[in-house]
Amino acid sequence: MADIFISYANEDREAAARLAELLESVGWSVWWDRRIPAGRTWRSVLEDALKDMRCMIALWSHHSVESPWVAEEAEEARRMGKTLVPILIQRVEPPIGFRAIQAADLVAWNGSIDDPAAKLLIADLKSVLGEPSARSTERKNVVEVREIKLQPSLFLRLKGHWPKAALTSVAIVAVLVGWQKWKSPVSETLVPRAPIEDDAMKKTPAPSLVGLVVSGERREIEPSETLQLALIANYSDGKQNSINEGIEWASSNSNVAIINEQGEVKGLRPGSASITARSGGIVSSTWSLSVKPVEPAPAVTAPKLVGLNISSSRNELFTKEKVSIRAMGRYSDNTEKYFSNEIDWETSDRTIASVSARGQLEALRPGKVKVVARSGELRSTPLTVIVKEPQARAQPQTMPTKTSEPQAITPPLLSEQSKARISAFINRAKNYREQGNYAAALTELEKAKAMDALNEDVRSEIEQTRRACNAEKVLGNKPNC
Repeated sequence: MADIFISYANEDREAAARLAELLESVGWSVWWDRRIPAGRTWRSVLEDALKDMRCMIALWSHHSVESPWVAEEAEEARRMGKTLVPILIQRVEPPIGFRAIQAADLVAWNGSIDDPAAKLLIADLKSVLGEPSARSTERKNVVEVREIKLQPSLFLRLKGHWPKAALTSVAIVAVLVGWQKWKSPVSETLVPRAPIEDDAMKKTPAPSLVGLVVSGERREIEPSETLQLALIANYSDGKQNSINEGIEWASSNSNVAIINEQGEVKGLRPGSASITARSGGIVSSTWSLSVKPVEPAPAVTAPKLVGLNISSSRNELFTKEKVSIRAMGRYSDNTEKYFSNEIDWETSDRTIASVSARGQLEALRPGKVKVVARSGELRSTPLTVIVKEPQARAQPQTMPTKTSEPQAITPPLLSEQSKARISAFINRAKNYREQGNYAAALTELEKAKAMDALNEDVRSEIEQTRRACNAEKVLGNKPNC
């Protein structure tokens, strides 16, 4: 089992080799050389290495961020719950999905173990993996024992007494070898052992990728409509799997449809286009898409005016009175609505009454007149209006005196200010009456009557207001009076 798996792009092989040499010198076992042993498939070797590793180092560079293999290996390590240690060897931004993981910075590493960046990386790895195993140290001790030599100075001092020197040398070597065996049983590793058969060679080769297929819910969309596509991988064992990252999408006709990195295809204008996807050096079969022509919106025919009706709150007026006439249109879709304009008004005798553009009729002199509303060639049924002379003012009442002679009641003397207030009350009452607000009109007239109960103008306006209110009731309306 390798302690560390190094994932890198082929263009960064030299950087991966230098890093592997550094980590192995510390004592960790590293899997980085991607040569395929005889009798094994690349997929099976890669799966075993990913399964057995303790952590993965992803080398991010300009080449690796574009490599779907490096991203796929890093994603597989994360899926398996392995520790992922990203390292920047060039100033790049990691792919989407790996940017939240803090990356070690070896961009300016000089290749030395004493470099501050290398020391920091080793410290971080020790916090994750712990101290390196003793295997590397043991191998180092074996080499040291095999390379022990006598110092020249000692040989020269014993030159004259070579028999004793020889015996002494043999004794020293025996002591050192014995001490080394007692300290560590590493010397047993020098004894040849029978080769152990690799169980992985007995495994069935992993299924291989045989093709890519683009999938979508529909093959026809409208302009400006967006459709999500998916990429399905087919394997030699008949299984399928969805691919979500590292996909290069392409459209054969970008004027008809375009597709983004997430596989969302958007229709631009009517026509057809072929969509393909590339992943891991394999190109999918084409997926045909049609963009439908825009269907014209159905023409909306406006309802036609087929009839006109006019009405008034009063059909009898005194001269100088005004009343509003309303016109209601009836349409071909059986709807009705009141007109506020676009109506022409006509009267049979303009000297008796006239109608303004807004439908306000004014009585001019006594007589009978017919009013008609017209819109284009359509005319309403005539409305008959009778104009009368206002009633004569009543004579002042007289009261008997002590001498039994009738005397006229003298109206109270009013100041100019009081007369102005009474006139204001009457004018407001007229406006309310013309608007159909009879209750408000009578309220104003009561104020004027309280100031001058004998005022003939006040009395006349009260009678007109009450007659107008009664006329509204006759027409079926519910006036407020």
